Amino acid sequence: MKHLLIAAHPGHELLLWKWLRNERPDVVVLTNGAGSNDAARLAPTTDNLVQAGANWIPQVVSPVADAEIYQALLDGDANMFAQWLDRLTAYVVSQRIECIVADEAEDYNPSHDLCRLLANQVAAHAMERGHPLLSFGYPTVGHPSPPARLAIENHLVVELDTQELQAKLADMHGYAQHFGGQLQRELDGFIAEFGAQAYGRECLFAASPTRYEQADAPVAKPFFEIAGEERVAAGVYKHVIRGAHLQVVADRLRGHIR
Repeated sequence: MKHLLIAAHPGHELLLWKWLRNERPDVVVLTNGAGSNDAARLAPTTDNLVQAGANWIPQVVSPVADAEIYQALLDGDANMFAQWLDRLTAYVVSQRIECIVADEAEDYNPSHDLCRLLANQVAAHAMERGHPLLSFGYPTVGHPSPPARLAIENHLVVELDTQELQAKLADMHGYAQHFGGQLQRELDGFIAEFGAQAYGRECLFAASPTRYEQADAPVAKPFFEIAGEERVAAGVYKHVIRGAHLQVVADRLRGHIR
């Protein structure tokens, strides 16, 4: 089966450490990982993909800084995302991709949610062209193998043996330590909360619509909106990215015809 992985950020590929080695997918990374310090993180990710035997395809989507995505969202400008949708759909159809795997929308980061939204729309547009395919998501924050979800949702699981888990954790720690800062804090926090053994199962869940694709969307604010309000109040950010900004993009992509 031919797979396409769509990840919002460099480093997400490490969450699918063994799956990458099993399936050797084509891979798109939407951002270069440059955050507030403007330091791109693509080089280690391209190395990770080479080691896994995966195929990075920047000619389909060239990674941009998160700031470029955020500004487009704030401006209500979906042109870049519509171009990505066109290119990815054309690639999926021409290369006969049979399964898309992408970040889940977890209300944590706008780029993550945009990634899931884009993957859903690629699958829908490919279907309209007579090319049905499977679509799965994987957690990027929180518990990597949540028991409650495994009990009730359609899923695939890749199990790692002890040696594989040790190698995966070493790669994750090495990546986080290299860049430090927020990445290191996030990884340390996740492992402290869920335990290292939780990363010994790589879980792919059947894709579901984002809140921006549902008529009865949740009314609670996404976490990234609450965090944005706090940072604006602290003088760190000038503007808050809200769910409404992603809704504009979702509406445009759903109605987009090349």
